[in-house]
Amino acid sequence: MKTEKKKKDFKSEFGMMLALLKIGFIGFGGGSALIPVIEKEVVEERKLVTEEEFNKDVLVASITPGALPMEISTGLGKRAYGVGGMIVSALMLAFPGALITVAMLVAMSRLHSSVLTQIEILSIGISAFIACLLTEYSRKTLAEARAESKGRWKRAVVILVGVFLLTCGKAVYGILGFEGTPIVHLSTLQVLGVSMFGILYTHCKFTRKNLTVSGVLILGYIACLSFDLPYETYIYNGLRAVMVILAVWGLVRSILDDGQKKKISPKRMLQEEMAWILFFAVLSVPALLYGGHVLEFLGQGFLSSILSFGGGDAYLSVADGMFVNSGIVEKADFYGHLVPLVNLLPGSILCKTLSGIGYLLGFEMSSGSIPAGCLVALAGFACSVMASGGVFCLVSHIYECFESLSVFRLLSRWIRPIIAGTLLTVMLSLFSQNISTGAKLGCPAWIALGISALIYGMNLILLYVLRKKNGMLILCSIVATLVLGNVAILLF
Repeated sequence: MKTEKKKKDFKSEFGMMLALLKIGFIGFGGGSALIPVIEKEVVEERKLVTEEEFNKDVLVASITPGALPMEISTGLGKRAYGVGGMIVSALMLAFPGALITVAMLVAMSRLHSSVLTQIEILSIGISAFIACLLTEYSRKTLAEARAESKGRWKRAVVILVGVFLLTCGKAVYGILGFEGTPIVHLSTLQVLGVSMFGILYTHCKFTRKNLTVSGVLILGYIACLSFDLPYETYIYNGLRAVMVILAVWGLVRSILDDGQKKKISPKRMLQEEMAWILFFAVLSVPALLYGGHVLEFLGQGFLSSILSFGGGDAYLSVADGMFVNSGIVEKADFYGHLVPLVNLLPGSILCKTLSGIGYLLGFEMSSGSIPAGCLVALAGFACSVMASGGVFCLVSHIYECFESLSVFRLLSRWIRPIIAGTLLTVMLSLFSQNISTGAKLGCPAWIALGISALIYGMNLILLYVLRKKNGMLILCSIVATLVLGNVAILLF
């Protein structure tokens, strides 16, 4: 009986790892775009965790610095299989993108341009497939709200549409080809911050006082981000300070009213952090033999990881300051070779960037040794995984301590429509990126957008009409985009 259970557990664990590895290989768009992809594989198809547990991990990952998909996989692996599952899950999701990035850097001088062209074409189709899953996530979110009550459905629609309108400006400009900056263009992190303030302060009790105070502060905050106002910096910082104070006061009120139901387990938390440190040490020690520059790189890599709020593009600006300005990597290598690759390939930008910088540093330090470059790249990869996973585990313990509070139950209850609104913006960003990719290949914007729309529509038919699974959607997307993309290049 025990043997059968072990076999079943091993089969289930192995299946989850393969699923995460597959997501790592098809994860074009990265970040929030992979939330529905992971949910479909782990929650809906394999049923390894519940939707409620998945939503908790998404919430914690969304407020934690680091690589969001890797943090979600860390939480899922820990829930399903403990400390070992936690590390292996993060590793499986992060490894493909880092591996391909380093392999492309190694082969950059030898790789024929036609291979890179096919990868760029492929990214258009996979992005359209992911856009289909983002649509499904939003549809499912509203369907669940409708099943609960009509009132909840109406509020979910308002939240989803409101978040989308606050965040979609840059993506819309990109699709339409407009120059300049949209009037309203909040980042995902800023929207989450505003949402958390609103929930923590009001406890979703929409009295006249709560609506007036929160409304004035939020509108003032958005105005500071959108318009050039007199004394803008002072007003902006003042509003943020007041919002933080009121949010903390709301949390304190909830603690006083509900009491603290759970305590942090220092032993379990220490075990998890020690596991991350051991993982990092094992993969990094060989690279340290190449000298103190590697240690400096790893220290700055860890710091850059825990400063990486705001997604992949924001991390590239952090990496520029940390590694280019300090001379660890040459500007020409960073912007000429690495940045195009990390934007093109699947996976977390943070993991790909640290792995790529590690390779460039090791290659330079050893006067052109590819093995040395790969060892330092491995250390950079380990640093990114350890930083994201370790910080996520710390924050998740703090969240578990307070999750029984009514205000955190409200936060957990409304996080899904908030995330769904940001994912619709991500969907437009994927189409905008496809237009940019098409331009690099010499195709007009309408051709790239048309191919994206055709493959997106095909995926919707496969998903909703023919009821096909992800594997078939991916296969059809690959075939269709390679055919349509190459025909478009020949014609234009």
